[in-house]
Amino acid sequence: MKLSRILGPILALGIVVVAAPMAAQDSTTMHVSVHVPDSVAHVTDREMMKQARFAIVSRDGQAALLLMDTTIVAQMTDRGLARINAKENTDTIKSAASRIFARMALGALTPLFDHGIAYHLRDLANARYADGRLQLVRANGDEVFRDVEIGKGPLMESFSAEDAKTFAARAREARARIR
Repeated sequence: MKLSRILGPILALGIVVVAAPMAAQDSTTMHVSVHVPDSVAHVTDREMMKQARFAIVSRDGQAALLLMDTTIVAQMTDRGLARINAKENTDTIKSAASRIFARMALGALTPLFDHGIAYHLRDLANARYADGRLQLVRANGDEVFRDVEIGKGPLMESFSAEDAKTFAARAREARARIR
């Protein structure tokens, strides 16, 4: 059974993962937080970046936003997934039992992160770059992916201004084509 069928009916999805040793420095911490307060966005199989109409990658290379034919997909990059699975994340944990537990937990969670969160373009009212972030706005004024964090901060603030502005323009064009 696909994960999207399992998680599709769930109205709220909250995940926080810190894939790093307890005493690790900030440079080895991976943080993922997703909050989807309604069923407008849904979990989907991970998309290939080369199949997207347009895609941008966060400054730290951990996350990507893909513009597909009918959806916008937020997902971790291959680099982000590899970072979660890196053995170095658990190597400095002193206790063997704790280290084994940490590796088991990461191994169990990896398939979950090997997915994306999709938002249908038909529900998009506007796309713009403002206040230092890409804003994908629904008809009710709520911002799509506003509470998503991958890496060291909010996803929508993690793209360069130039990339975000270009993505917004392309998303508006794609939305206009499906009206």
